[in-house]
This record gives sequence, C-alpha cells and structure tokens, in this order.
Amino acid sequence: MMPYLFKIGNFELRIYSLMIITGLLICIFMAGRKMVKMGYKKEYLENMIIVVFIAALIGARIYYVIFQWEFYKDTPLEIFAVWHGGLAIHGGIIMGFIAALIYSHYLKIKVMFFGDLIAPWLILGQGLGRLGNFANGEAHGVPVITPPEIIFRLKPVFTDFWTSVLYTFNLNSMPENVSKLNEIAKNGAEVTFQGKVYELKEYVPWGISFTDKHMPAAYRDFGTLAVHPTFFYEMILNFTAAAIMYYFWRNSKNISTGLIFGIYLISYGLIRGFVTMFRADDLMLGFIRAPHAASLAFICIGIFLVVRAMKLKDNI
Repeated sequence: MMPYLFKIGNFELRIYSLMIITGLLICIFMAGRKMVKMGYKKEYLENMIIVVFIAALIGARIYYVIFQWEFYKDTPLEIFAVWHGGLAIHGGIIMGFIAALIYSHYLKIKVMFFGDLIAPWLILGQGLGRLGNFANGEAHGVPVITPPEIIFRLKPVFTDFWTSVLYTFNLNSMPENVSKLNEIAKNGAEVTFQGKVYELKEYVPWGISFTDKHMPAAYRDFGTLAVHPTFFYEMILNFTAAAIMYYFWRNSKNISTGLIFGIYLISYGLIRGFVTMFRADDLMLGFIRAPHAASLAFICIGIFLVVRAMKLKDNI
C-alpha cells in the first residue's frame, strides 16, 4: 500500500493526513449544523476544534515520548521529529479534553455540550485515521502465526515469545530472514516457550502482508509475514460505536448531559483495550500495556458520566 496519493517533487499528499482532514471537516459540518439549530454560533465550534486539535497533537506526542523516554533522553531533538512517527491517541484525548475544558470555561458554555456534540464524529475520525495507518503500514498487529494463547494475555509476552521463535529457527530480526517463517510455518512448525509447545500456523485467514516497497513498519518488524490488521479491527469497531452514538446525538436533549461523551469514553476504552491485545508496538506501563491502564480510566469516567446523565434525565 502506498502512504501517499501522489507525489510532486518533495511534496506528498499522504493518505493519513487526508483521512485526518476528512474527519475534521465531517465534524465541523455535522456538529456545526447541529450547533446552529440549537441557537449557538458555529464559530464557537470551529475555534474549539482548532484549539482541541492542536492540543491533542501536542498531548499525543508528549504521552508517547514519556513512555519512550529511554530512547528520547539520548536523542532529545527527536522529540520534535513527529514526522518520524510516535503519537499516542490516549494522550491526544486527555490533552484535547483539557483544552476543551479551558476553552469552554472561557466561552461560559458547558464542556459537556461540546463533548456530546463532537463525540460521534471524533470516533468516526479516529476510524478514518486507521485507514491512514493501513496506508502507512503501521499500528499493525502481530503475525497471524502467533498462537491465541500468546496474544490474549493481560501481561504481554509476545516480545519474549518472538525472540524464542527466531532463536528456534536460527533467524535474526532482519525482514528478509523473518520472511522465511512463511515457508517454515506452512510445513508445520513448533516452538517451546515457557515450558509449553506452541504450533506456528495461520490462525486466521485475513492477515495482511507488506512488502519492502516504502519500507513500512510492518515490513521492518515482520518481513512479508501476514499480520493481524489491527487498523481494520479498530476502524470497524469505531464506525460501529459512531453509529450507536449518532442514535443518541440526533436527540438534541442529550447534548450537554454528558451521555454521549460518556458512551464515547466507554466505547473507545473497550475498543482500544481489545485491539491492543493484537498490537505489536504498544507502549508499556511497568508490566502492563499503557493503553489498558488508560482505557480502564476512560471506562470508569464514562460509566460515571452515563449514570450521571441518566439521573439528570430522571430529575427533569
């Protein structure tokens, strides 16, 4: 897959950027139209989105750098090299919400008004962004020859398991060598890990492989091995959540109660918590995945907001 639609000299129209811009435009159009119907100026929303978007980018980068500090402390200039990759969605959501809180206080409008207003379109945009990840060959999953028992563990062991796989078959981590596992797995291969024998085979038929063209992260990590298309897993689930939130969003009485934003936090917490099990490149917080810790916090806050919104509705 090509990461850009076209290239003229040093200029590239990257698919990832196009998806992000498309998501922003959809949000501005749909939420802006709803805001006008509710008697507010559309400019409030447009300014809010600009402020939140910038803050979210900064937050996503800070979050990523914090969890990769062992690398960045020795290469401080790389902290600013966002074009080399390294954005974490949880950090973007946290910093974006803080910016929205400050800006809504300035406008003297409830922050949950904006949260409910943009929530369906926010998660829709996140789904579109995963198409960009596919185009870049990044945010990918582990190879589909990985046994489910290795994937579905709260404490990640894939890195150690993969080291055992390469050692067993006398392969180094170079993509050309890792690609040899395609034939090895077809002939029936077994690996002993933590005292248990695991079979390497194609556990699901929908894996996606990448070539060395454009040298995407998926190829650098696993050569031409088919990997779990985690970008599509999350995209489908995000679009489904967006449809559910849209159902509540159509009723203007739900706007500003926190109900829709609460559903967003619960939905994305569950989605990211599930998808991260398949991811090969997640950040770590001690012995657990950082997205699991953040997702748990999102779910708890989301439940609080939904329960609070339902109580407010009962009191009306």
